[in-house]
Amino acid sequence: MKIYNKKGLVFGVVWIALGVCNLIINIVSPEEFLSKQIKDVLIAVVVIMIGSSGFIRAFSKQATREDRMEDQDERNQLLALKTKALTLKIFYGCLGMSAIGAVAGYKLTDNPAWIPIFTVAAVLLGLLLLVELIVSIYYERSM
Repeated sequence: MKIYNKKGLVFGVVWIALGVCNLIINIVSPEEFLSKQIKDVLIAVVVIMIGSSGFIRAFSKQATREDRMEDQDERNQLLALKTKALTLKIFYGCLGMSAIGAVAGYKLTDNPAWIPIFTVAAVLLGLLLLVELIVSIYYERSM
């Protein structure tokens, strides 16, 4: 059989492996609560089904063509671009609010436990700004 979609094949194998590992873990060390055990088994079955779908589609020429057309669809690309941009804005806001909240918490309580929270938020915010600057320079030079 010829593999038409290598990425889909890897996706399917990884998901099947995750589902089988989850199923084996549920069988070897079952949960005490029956409802949680049933939920874990159902999740494992769903993950295996998702993986097997990707695995089977990797060998179909028509399914691979449909997947590629869907990936190249302008509407899907625009939706992904807008989603990522909004996610980045929300992440900026959350990090900024965390840093401001940590500084306010430290000022109000004089508890040094707020300092690591501020440090992590500030370092992540700085790293995010640095990555955005580097990507911006990269795209300015390539166009």
